[in-house]
Amino acid sequence: MAGVVENVAKLLASGDLSRGDLVRRLPARDVALLDQEILASQWYDIQSYHRMNELMLDLVGHGDIDYYRQQGRKTAQRLIDGGLYAQLEYLDRTQVTSHTDPQARFEAFGRDLRLLNTLSASILNFSRWTYAIDPDHERRYRIDVLEADDMPESLRWRSEGFMNGMAAAHGHGDLWRWDRSVRDHVVYRMLRSP
Repeated sequence: MAGVVENVAKLLASGDLSRGDLVRRLPARDVALLDQEILASQWYDIQSYHRMNELMLDLVGHGDIDYYRQQGRKTAQRLIDGGLYAQLEYLDRTQVTSHTDPQARFEAFGRDLRLLNTLSASILNFSRWTYAIDPDHERRYRIDVLEADDMPESLRWRSEGFMNGMAAAHGHGDLWRWDRSVRDHVVYRMLRSP
């Protein structure tokens, strides 16, 4: 939430967005977020997050969904650089990078993924994230986001960017894509083995 509020505030400060246009596009409760400190320890309405992201997509991303992916990657890098989460600090000594055998790398990746998967509970107050071996692809995992009714599209795309940003920070490049076959279930699949 802090990142998207900061981005909207920058548009206002630069004059690329007028306060009048902001008030016309966002409800008062969203606009009020610009005048307060956004705390990592506090929950915020996911729909406010989504509406601000849509505003940014229109004004900065020019409607290109890749804007969301880029923002997710930037969030991953910001969290890695800031050392905010212990799970991310662990990535600096990730297990998967220490193995050359493909099966050992795959198993180590799963152990690392289990640890990283705990981030969702500290960031979101809805949904349940699990991971498992992808039954359709050898040496690949999938992440299932269950109880995902409230997960807006902007968050799905940004999460994909975030996961790919984390993977890129450790030499895996573009690794994940999402799919939503039913309303309350989002699946992130690996595009290749680690």
